[in-house]
Amino acid sequence: METNEDSIPEPITKLRSSRQSSANWLRSFDHSGEDDARQYSKTIDENSGVGDGGDGGANNESNKGDIAENEEFMMCQETTNGDGDEGGARVDPPARERPADDNWPHRECLSFTRSLMFYGSGSITPEHETAAKYIEESRALRKKYYGGQGVQCSLDKKKTTNLEDCDGGAAAIAEDGAAEGSEENDDDKKPSASEQTEALPKTTTKRPSSTNETSYPSLEYVFGSNGVVEIYQATDFRRTNNLVTVPPLTSFVADYQRLLEMASSGAMRSFAFQRLQMLMSAFKMHITINGAAEDEAQSGLLGTDFYRTMKVDNHIHLAAAASAKQFVNFVRDKLENEGDTVVMEDGQTLKEVFKAAGLDKDHLTIDAFNVLADYSVYQRFDNFNSKYSPFRMAQMRKIFLKTDNHIDGRYFAELTKIVLSRHEQAKGHCSAAEMRLSIYGMESNEWEKLAKWVLRDWEGGATPGNMISSHNRWLVQVPRLWRVYCKKGKGTFSFQNMLENLFTPLFEATLHPEKCPEVAELLNHIVGFDSVDDEGSLEAPLSCCQPKSWKQEDNPAYCWQLYYLWANIEILNKVRESKGLNTFAFRPHAGETGDTMHLAATYMLCRSINHGINLDKLVSLQYLYYLDQVGLSISPLSNNFLFRKIHQTPFPKLFKRGLNVTLSTDDPLLFHMSDDALLEEYSVARASFDLSMTDISEIARNSVYQSGFENHLKEEWLGEHYKKGVTHCDENKTHVPLIRAKFRAEHLALEHSMVILLAAGKGKTVLQEMMHQFGDARNGQRSILVSNMTEVPDFPEQNQL
Repeated sequence: METNEDSIPEPITKLRSSRQSSANWLRSFDHSGEDDARQYSKTIDENSGVGDGGDGGANNESNKGDIAENEEFMMCQETTNGDGDEGGARVDPPARERPADDNWPHRECLSFTRSLMFYGSGSITPEHETAAKYIEESRALRKKYYGGQGVQCSLDKKKTTNLEDCDGGAAAIAEDGAAEGSEENDDDKKPSASEQTEALPKTTTKRPSSTNETSYPSLEYVFGSNGVVEIYQATDFRRTNNLVTVPPLTSFVADYQRLLEMASSGAMRSFAFQRLQMLMSAFKMHITINGAAEDEAQSGLLGTDFYRTMKVDNHIHLAAAASAKQFVNFVRDKLENEGDTVVMEDGQTLKEVFKAAGLDKDHLTIDAFNVLADYSVYQRFDNFNSKYSPFRMAQMRKIFLKTDNHIDGRYFAELTKIVLSRHEQAKGHCSAAEMRLSIYGMESNEWEKLAKWVLRDWEGGATPGNMISSHNRWLVQVPRLWRVYCKKGKGTFSFQNMLENLFTPLFEATLHPEKCPEVAELLNHIVGFDSVDDEGSLEAPLSCCQPKSWKQEDNPAYCWQLYYLWANIEILNKVRESKGLNTFAFRPHAGETGDTMHLAATYMLCRSINHGINLDKLVSLQYLYYLDQVGLSISPLSNNFLFRKIHQTPFPKLFKRGLNVTLSTDDPLLFHMSDDALLEEYSVARASFDLSMTDISEIARNSVYQSGFENHLKEEWLGEHYKKGVTHCDENKTHVPLIRAKFRAEHLALEHSMVILLAAGKGKTVLQEMMHQFGDARNGQRSILVSNMTEVPDFPEQNQL
C-alpha cells in the first residue's frame, strides 16, 4: 500500500472520535497528580458503553478511535474533526507540541513502538495500586527537597547572569551560530560544530562581576548552631526573621527512613520490576521494528555526525584528567628543561628530588610511573588512591598534581592546560568537560588559595592565561574525610567547624564580594558540588546528632553528611538567586559501592549523580530514577578496575530501560590508554554493549542535558527548544533521530500516566480501558485486512479477528 496520505483506507480515516477526549488528556498530561487521574477516569466512564474486548464487542464505528489515535501519533499532517470530516482543528501528539511553523515530518518519516501491554483479568491488582501510591509519595519527597517545595524563602529572585552577557569565551559559540545540514558548495552555509570549536578562544573572559551588586537589600548570614546557615536582613539586629529555611535534620531523617520503608516493600519492588521489564522489552521491540528506520533517518541528517556533536565529560577529576602518556611526557620535559627549579620548601630542586629517590630520566616510562590501574586496585580504594602518586611517592603528587605547593601549583596548571587544549581544539571530535577541584574543609583559607590558582595569569609556557576555559566548567568536590580532620584537631574539632570552613567563605563572597573578590569571581565559574570518597568505608548509624556535637572519630552516615551539604548549598543558591548570580547543582558520587540505600538519599536531594551502578540491586529505586530522569554519569572502565567488571555493569540495561545515563571518564590517568579518554570510553562501550550510532548519540545528548553549561550553549548543542523535552531537540545538532526521541518520550509519559491512575485508585478502570484498546486494535486490524483484500485467504485462527 502506498504511503501517500490520499491512499489511506477509508476505514482508518473514519475511526476518529470515540476516545478523542482520552487522547486529549494524554496530550495535555503534565504529571499534576490526582486531578488528572480523576479527569481521565471521568472521560472513560462517559465512554463506558464502548466494546468489552471480546470477539465482537467493538464493531461499532465510534469504538475505533484508538486506530485513529495511533494515526495521529504517526505525525500525519492532516487531521479530522470529531465527526471524521477533514479540515477540523489539529490535535497535538501527546509527547510533543506542534512546531510554530507547522512543519511536521511526513508520516513515512516517523515510526515508534508502544509497549506490548496485554491486560487481562488479574493483571492489575490492589497491590499494584499500593505500589503506585508509594511511588507518588516517594516522588513527593524528592519534590520537597530537590524540588525545593519544603524550602521557605522570603527573598526575591533576580535574573541570573551568565557568560552570554559578556564578550568572548564560551559566548562565542552562540555568536557563531549552529551547524545546519546543507550542501558543501553552499556559499551561505553556517559553520559546522567542529568549525565553531576551532574558532573558539582558549579561555573565557570574566563574567559580570558580583562586586557591583549594590542595589539589592543588604543581607547578613549567621552559621546556626544546627550546622545550617541562617540569612537575615542587615537591619534585623535581633535575628528574629530567618529569610531562608530548609526542612530540619529530624524531618529529613524521618522522610529518608520512610523512603527506605517504601522502596523495600514487596509491593513496590514487584511493581517496579514488572514495569522495568516491560520497558526493556519495549526497547528491544522498538529496535527490532524501527532499527533500520532509525539508521536511515540518522544517515539523512546531513552536515553532522557523532564526532561533530557535542559530548560532555560530566565526571572527571582534575588530578587524574591527563592521560598517563601526557603525564609522563610532561614530567620528562620538566626534568630536562627545569631541573634546577626549586620545588620543595626545604630548597630541593626537581633534579635533586629525583636523584634522592634514585630516579633519572630513564625511569620516566608509563610502567615505571605505576599510575595505571591494575588488579591490585579491585575492591581496594586505598590502593587506588596510592596510584595518584607516581613511583608511589607522595612528593611527586605534591609537586605535579597539587594547587598548593612551593611553586604555587604551576606545574599542575600547565598540565591542566594541555588537557583543556584538546577539548578547545576539538582534536578528534567535539567535546567539553566538567572537571573537579577539591575543597577539603580542613582550613578556612582553602577557597582563597584555590581562587588564586584558578584566576592567576600563568605567564610563560605554551598556553599562558588563567584556568577558565570555554570548554570546561568547574565543579568542587568535597572529600568525606572527617576522620582525617578529627585527628588533626585531636578531639577539639567538631563537624560544625568543618562545615564553617566549607561554606563561610562562600556566603562571605556572595554577600560581601568586595571583601574577597577572587573567591567571588571563582564562584561565577563553578556549576556544582560533588561529594567523594569510598562509599564502602565504615560509617556511623544515621542519627539526629547536631554537627557541633559530632566530635568522635567515626565517620558520620553518608546521608547525614549529604543533608548538610545540600542544606547549605540550597540556602546559598537562594541568596545568589536574589542577587542575580549563578547557582550550583548538587551532583555527588553515589551507588558506586557500599550501601545501596545511599541512592535513596541522593534521589531525595540531588539533580544527578556520578556512578549509580548499585541501582541494579534495588529495582524500586531504579524505577524512581527513571520516572524523574535523575542523571547518572557512569564510568564503565573505572568500574571495571574498581568495583564491577565490564561484563557485569548495568549500564546497557539502564540505558535500554530509558534511564538518563551518560558516559564519563572519571580518572583518565588511571583507566585509559589513549590521549582522548572520552572517545575511548564511547568506543569501548559501543563494542562491549553492542550500541548503535543512534544509541551513542543519545548518550552524548544526555551528557549535555546533565551538564552545567549555560543555557545559550545548550541551545547551540541541543536546539532552541530543548527545555521542552527530548522531542524538541534539533536532530541536526544532537544526531538523534526524532524516531528515537519520540519513543523515549512516549513511554515516559505512559509510565507516569499509569502510576498516577493507579495511585488514584483507578486500577479497575485502567484494566477495563486497556481491554477495550486491545479489542479496538484487533478490530482495526481486521478492518484494514478486509478493506484492502478483495478475497481474504484462509489462515490459522482467522476467527480470532
